[in-house]
Amino acid sequence: MAILDKFQNSISFLYKLFDIDEKKEISIIEEAEEKIQLPDEYLERFTLYPIQNKDFLKNRDQELKSLELAYENWKIVNSPLLVVNDPGEGGTSLLHASTYIYPTAKILETNQAIDSYKKLIGLITKALQIDEEFKSLKDLEKHISTLEDKNIIILENIERLFIRRVRGFDLLEDFLLFLHATKTKIYWIVSVNKYSFYYLNRVKYFSSHFPSIIHLNPILNEQLKEEILSRNNGYNMVFLKPNKISKKIEKQLKKESKEERQIHLEKIFFKKLFNFSKGNISKAILFSRNSAYSVKGKTVFVKPTEIKVLDDLSLDDLFILEAIFQHRSLSIKELNIVLRNSDRQSRLSIEKLLERQLIRPTTTINKKVEYRINLMYLDILKELLKERLNRNFR
Repeated sequence: MAILDKFQNSISFLYKLFDIDEKKEISIIEEAEEKIQLPDEYLERFTLYPIQNKDFLKNRDQELKSLELAYENWKIVNSPLLVVNDPGEGGTSLLHASTYIYPTAKILETNQAIDSYKKLIGLITKALQIDEEFKSLKDLEKHISTLEDKNIIILENIERLFIRRVRGFDLLEDFLLFLHATKTKIYWIVSVNKYSFYYLNRVKYFSSHFPSIIHLNPILNEQLKEEILSRNNGYNMVFLKPNKISKKIEKQLKKESKEERQIHLEKIFFKKLFNFSKGNISKAILFSRNSAYSVKGKTVFVKPTEIKVLDDLSLDDLFILEAIFQHRSLSIKELNIVLRNSDRQSRLSIEKLLERQLIRPTTTINKKVEYRINLMYLDILKELLKERLNRNFR
């Protein structure tokens, strides 16, 4: 608390100086070593959540047109659709918002592993509002063939239907057979993680089951900037000097007026945000939130966050991170199955990765804890998988 009080007093003092010497104020803040805790009201603006309505979905007009076209094609040739996206790119928002195209669509959200035929059959029958119980997908398929009405089902995260072990693909393969057998009665829209798509193509020729595939495009930089500025609406943004800066830029900043300096620092901030996010909307939002240095009243001080270098990860760490990435998320029990680890081994590894903030815990509907990759380290992980594990994916 003493440290917090010290910084709050410092900020108050700086505000008294604001109209006298803004450069001096910003310079002093830049030298601070501790971030002040940010108010909840400000942090809530950067909460990540899927959009449910087309009217609130931004920058996905082309993908929505592609979804409309794919639906019209299904009416003719009965082709299921696959949507390939990275975590954080907005795939869930796109699919939820697209239901204006087919208002009767049922969404199967696989926020946890579908690890049994019973669970998969239960999800499908519930979506189709079928009261009967079926012992197999084959029995359910026969029942669906007798239905008069056609249905649309959106299955998110199909990678949750397999687990990387001996016979771990049986459920996924049987579902694909079921998908083909029911595609005249059901328009299947399926989403998959990009890395899982790469992996499944290598081992199971996965893409051959989907004549129609949509890959999400990166969001344009100007649209990312607009999104970040809108989330800061009502706040005066004061841009601070990054921790790492070239001597050339340092000299330029010293020569500039306070207005020129702010314009220059804003450009530096957004350049770093664009380089980090690479068109991924969620990563851009997280970068901006983590860059908020302190908030005083309706002024937010923004200092580009520095991403840690991960050059000391062991091969065991990488294999664990890859397994989580392939399956989107894994519990301790599932990690034991995939890597043939003991429970103690997996727990120790998970604790180490949590301490380094490389993964984050999530709780499923059934209150089971699973672990996902921290989006802040997504691209770094991809590069390490390419360089050290020779994973040749885009």
